[in-house]
Amino acid sequence: MNKENNKLIEECFKKARITDELCEISVIKYRESLKRFFRSVGDKSFADLEMKDIEDYIFKAKKRGNSNSGIVSVIYAVKWAIKKLQAQGFIKNKIDLDKICKPKIKKQDVNYLTKEEIEKFVSVMKKELESGEAIRKIRTMTLYVFLLETGARINEALSIKIKDIDFESREVAIIGKGSKPRKLLFYDQSEFWIRKYLRKQKRKCDYLFATISGKAKWSYNDVCRSFQRYRRLSDISKKFTIHTFRHTFATQLLLNGVPLNQVSFLLGHANLETTMKYYIGTIKIAEAKQFMKDEYFDFIPKSKFTKKCDGLD
Repeated sequence: MNKENNKLIEECFKKARITDELCEISVIKYRESLKRFFRSVGDKSFADLEMKDIEDYIFKAKKRGNSNSGIVSVIYAVKWAIKKLQAQGFIKNKIDLDKICKPKIKKQDVNYLTKEEIEKFVSVMKKELESGEAIRKIRTMTLYVFLLETGARINEALSIKIKDIDFESREVAIIGKGSKPRKLLFYDQSEFWIRKYLRKQKRKCDYLFATISGKAKWSYNDVCRSFQRYRRLSDISKKFTIHTFRHTFATQLLLNGVPLNQVSFLLGHANLETTMKYYIGTIKIAEAKQFMKDEYFDFIPKSKFTKKCDGLD
């Protein structure tokens, strides 16, 4: 991305952060998406972009084997940037944003961790703590226990200030997605680790999750690097991200009988339909697996080959 484009988009990001339209993580993702787009279309300015440039990007990305979801993320960032630059009078091109065609994204059930997988992930941190309770290790345990127990988005967790925590009511006041205020509810394990972390950390900033020196907020990029390490050490075979902890929170609650409307409220969803869209399919499959047993299929005659294979994985 050339200097002119970079200057324009950083001005848009600055205003979006001031107004809380975009969180820190969204800015990082949008910036990377825009860089990816301009690497493909070449040294063009925003003002010179045409519909053909966007269509060419999609065609080239699909030819490279990029996923439809990845392509859509890039197009979404480009549309956002053009819309902002047009509204602020920086560019006057006539691209009709509503006519931009995007690849279809196949609906997928949400990915979540089972109880066994959660235990594997947490046990890695427990093992590290056994060799010494360094502030880095306590901070990490505190974050992941908090994410699992509250269903918070990572940017919501990293934005928490100590003054926002009410230990008496076990509530944390946050500004959620779309700049909507809401409260996170936490329980025994989160309280234990937060208090332990606060006792250990000598901080000079207001944020709960701070750098090791305590002088600044723990950055998203640093959290990602830490997460990748623990994910590797946990030896969990499935692919998962930090956001998977939010899906795990919701799915485990639903599997344990918590009503859908309550889970929707705890997640901070604007309506029940959003929660249903994400989790109904996953819950139905999980419940079906719990219900079904091999003996239910005794009506199928076993062949000699099947009998020989009994006991094999």
